[in-house]
Amino acid sequence: MSLNLVPAPVVERGASASMSELQTDAFQSPELVRENEFSYRPIPLLAPISLVMGLLSVIGLASVPGLFVPLAGVVVGLLGWRQISGARGEYGGAWLNLIGLFLSSVFLVTGSSIHGYTYATEVPEGYERLSFRWLAQQKPIIEDGQTRIAPEAKGLEGQKIFVKGYMYPEKSQKNLRRFVLCKDTGQCCFGGKPSLTDMIMMEFVNDTRAQFRELTLVSVAGTFHAKKIIVGGELVALYTLEGEYFK
Repeated sequence: MSLNLVPAPVVERGASASMSELQTDAFQSPELVRENEFSYRPIPLLAPISLVMGLLSVIGLASVPGLFVPLAGVVVGLLGWRQISGARGEYGGAWLNLIGLFLSSVFLVTGSSIHGYTYATEVPEGYERLSFRWLAQQKPIIEDGQTRIAPEAKGLEGQKIFVKGYMYPEKSQKNLRRFVLCKDTGQCCFGGKPSLTDMIMMEFVNDTRAQFRELTLVSVAGTFHAKKIIVGGELVALYTLEGEYFK
């Protein structure tokens, strides 16, 4: 009796591994496949910019010009949200963008409320607000070598006014009875002589005294005089203020 021994088929290890992988892939859920394909989602540049702008928006609480920072942050945040939501899940960073948009919105509303309230209540009773910018636009009239104050500015003679400006730096900086108030920081920063229309000679007529504040907007109130001040034959000022209030 003879036995016909047939060798068993040899299955290569590589082929077996391939079949195992195919079987594993065949039974993998479509949701898991999609998750693996899109596990990384790029973050658009507007999202981190929105967050940074939101953090910087606290500047809006310090000054009115600072409100442009949270305003720009809101615009960037809205553009970022539009970009992310329109991508239908292809972009990440939604939380970064929303936090930045939220912070910018809060500081914009809060800062606007604070500055609006301050503007409405900062003028002391009995005084009228004077815009330094408007005063600087009232150019003096020069005729026959003589300087005359503009009629519009002359019309403020003797009025009780409230005006805001910047203190011109001088040697004395404490317990000041008199100082020069400038329209902006241009002259104060670089030490140049202010234009006659860009400054007011301030002198207190009561016990009020001032401490020098560098590059800080200050508020003063008193009786306005539009009259020329000549020292040593040189015209040094067109406007003076008999100060009664400083803040």
